[in-house]
Amino acid sequence: MNKYGREVSIEILVGLFMFTVLIALGVFTIVLSRDNFFKTSHQYEFVFNEVSGLREGDNVYLRGMNIGRVKQTTLEDNRVHVYVTLDVPITLRYGYKIEVVDASMLGGKYLKVYEGPENEPALGDNVTMLGSAPVDIIEELGAAVEGLQAMIDSVNEGQGTLGTLMNDDTIYNNIVDVSENLKIMGERIEQGEGTVGKLLKDDAVYVEVQAMTANFRAISDRLVSGEGTLGKLMSSDSGVYDDFGATMGAVRSITESVNEGEGTLGRLVRDAKLYDETTLLVEDVRAAIDDLREASPITSFGSVLFGAF
Repeated sequence: MNKYGREVSIEILVGLFMFTVLIALGVFTIVLSRDNFFKTSHQYEFVFNEVSGLREGDNVYLRGMNIGRVKQTTLEDNRVHVYVTLDVPITLRYGYKIEVVDASMLGGKYLKVYEGPENEPALGDNVTMLGSAPVDIIEELGAAVEGLQAMIDSVNEGQGTLGTLMNDDTIYNNIVDVSENLKIMGERIEQGEGTVGKLLKDDAVYVEVQAMTANFRAISDRLVSGEGTLGKLMSSDSGVYDDFGATMGAVRSITESVNEGEGTLGRLVRDAKLYDETTLLVEDVRAAIDDLREASPITSFGSVLFGAF
C-alpha cells in the first residue's frame, strides 16, 4: 500500500506540473501573439496593389501610437487584401492615407493610418479602403547612389562647373596669378607705397585728420556756445531770430504795399501813365544835355573873344 501510495502521489505531482506548464505555455502564447480575448477588437480590411513585405503580426500605427496589428494578408484578383485587428475604431475621411512604412533600415514593416483632414466628410459604408503604394527605401537608396555615381562620372569627365574646376588647369593658374598679385599688393602696402600704403604707414595723414577733427569739434563747441552769427542763430536766445523775423515781416509789408500800388515806388510799378511821364522826362533831360554839349564850343569861343576886350 505504501508503494502504491507513493506512485499515485508521483503521478499527481507530474500531472500538476504538466498542467502548470500547459497554462504557462497558453499565457505565453497569448502574450506573444498579442491577442486579448477579454477586450473588444475592431476588424478592418485594406486593399493594396503591393505591400512590400508586410506580414501578419506587424503593427498598425495611428498618430504615432500602436493601435493594433495585421491579422491576415491574402492575394485576391491581383490585389493584396490586408485584414487588421484594431483596439480602437477608426473613421476614415476623404483624403485619408494608408501606407506601408519601413520600421528601420534593418528591415521590418508596419502599417501607418492617416484618417484624413478633420474638415472633410467621412467615407460611406461599403467603401473599399485603398492603401497607398509603399516606398522602398532600398530602391530610393539605389537611385540616390546611381545619381551620385553619375555626378562623380560627370565631374571626372570635366563636365559642369565642378568638373571644369577639377580638370582645367587654367582656372588654377588664374587663382595662382590672383594670389601673386594680392601678395605683391600686400607687400607694397606694407612698404608704404601708393595711397593706401601712405594712409597705413604715414603719420602725417593721421595728424591732419586728427587736427581736422579737432577743428570740427571746436566749431561745434562754438556753435553750441552760441558764438558767432551762426551760433547766435542756433542758440537758445531767440532775439536774433525775432529780429530776423521782424525784418522779413517788414520786407513782406513793403512788397505788399508795392504790389498794391501804394507810395512812389508802388505807383511806378502799378501806374503805367506815371511810367510814361517819367520816360518822357528822362528823354527831355537827355535832349537838354545833348544841346548843352553841342553849344559848349560856341560858348567857350565867345567867352574867350569877349574876354580880350
